[in-house]
Amino acid sequence: MQKLSTLDSGFLLTESHHSPKHVGGLQVLRLPKGKGSAWLRDLLNEIKQAPPGFPFNQRLRDSSLLQPVLIEDERFDIDYHVRHTVLPRPGNNEQLAEMVSRLHANLLDRERPLWEFHLIEGLSGRRFAFYTKIHHAICDGMTFAQWFTESGSTSAADKDSHAIWQRDEEPDKEGDDSSFAQLITDGVKVLGGSMKTALDLSALSARLIQKSIFERNRNAVLPLSAPKTRLNVPTGAARNFSISDFPLWEFKEIAHSQGATVNDLVMTLCDLAVNRYLKEKGEEPGEALVAYMPVNLRKDRDEKGNLISLLQVKLASDHNHPLIALEQIRESSKSTREIYGSTSRPAIQLYSLAVALLPLGEEILNLNQILPPAINLVISNVPGPQEKMYFRGAEVVEVYPVNTLPPAVGLSMTVCSYAGTLYFGLIAGRSAFPDLQKLSTYLDELFVEFRELSGMEAAG
Repeated sequence: MQKLSTLDSGFLLTESHHSPKHVGGLQVLRLPKGKGSAWLRDLLNEIKQAPPGFPFNQRLRDSSLLQPVLIEDERFDIDYHVRHTVLPRPGNNEQLAEMVSRLHANLLDRERPLWEFHLIEGLSGRRFAFYTKIHHAICDGMTFAQWFTESGSTSAADKDSHAIWQRDEEPDKEGDDSSFAQLITDGVKVLGGSMKTALDLSALSARLIQKSIFERNRNAVLPLSAPKTRLNVPTGAARNFSISDFPLWEFKEIAHSQGATVNDLVMTLCDLAVNRYLKEKGEEPGEALVAYMPVNLRKDRDEKGNLISLLQVKLASDHNHPLIALEQIRESSKSTREIYGSTSRPAIQLYSLAVALLPLGEEILNLNQILPPAINLVISNVPGPQEKMYFRGAEVVEVYPVNTLPPAVGLSMTVCSYAGTLYFGLIAGRSAFPDLQKLSTYLDELFVEFRELSGMEAAG
């Protein structure tokens, strides 16, 4: 039996039909030389024989959200979780993105282990794909990237790669029976930790108010202070998915030439693309957008569960000069980390959960027409393996993240670095972004502009 943490439980609490809370990954692979559809069908049959390990063999004990607990599913059905799809000709990336859009919109069944795996064949260029989705209560993007790496191999000759659900990880041993003395000890620990967390939360709130209101620091973002845009309309269940990719070394060259980080440049590119899209629609916000910037809180890469915080970051106010926008976001990101830097991990996680619940309250009570949004969008950066990966001899050629959407937020832009390339996965509510592909086009255009402004075109 495995109890879920407060943050893990939050992803169950904030889930609705219109706002599923699963994350996903899309890996595009190329068939080994001389192999075809028969090899792929054999691969599917072989991996279906692999028994699931923790947490892929776990389901929720009941539907209670007060203290969710995972237990082993004694009626596990591999055919339900592992599925096969064939794309029609021509099998291009647009068809693949549309397929992922539909698959990602559906809620996971809470009566079963909270994951699905789809093998998609029929892609052009002898390619096929793995699309995996798993509930955010079970893992975050960092954990998913680690599992993906562990399930593959860096050698094309290795034919023993295991399925992502075939794990030997053991759950924490927790039972319902405890001695009276142990209950007292646990109670004291919880109380002491709660008091410290409450003090840290109070200090963080006071610090945000001081910097935002009294010091007029634009980078100190209070809840419910984002501008109203089409990014914050009720999205419905339907999703759109779009992709882009860029050479990582060029991102590093551009960012470092401006004294910024790759993450600063990622956020700036996303911000400028979204504002260009809104301007085309005649819906310029007139002020800086506010984004969630997920930050990894792990002290140890083997720590389990969701160990991220969602920090609110003010984006650029100048969208006419890309390098000025980059400088503004560099300063904003740095200032945000400094504001939260002295706060304990439990307090940051609890604050993040509280802020995430605000849009849910607005959505449930239909207050989104009255109150401003907490944030406008999510921009996330997940590091992946930098070596070329293989799965039983099939080369992994592309890796795209597929994120979740917070309540009342219509767009999430996530980046995964893999083998020297940055892969952008954009997921949006279809009602908010019926033409999401335009955002990918703007990302491509802006990247060219940054290359020119940083002197890379001239140097090349």
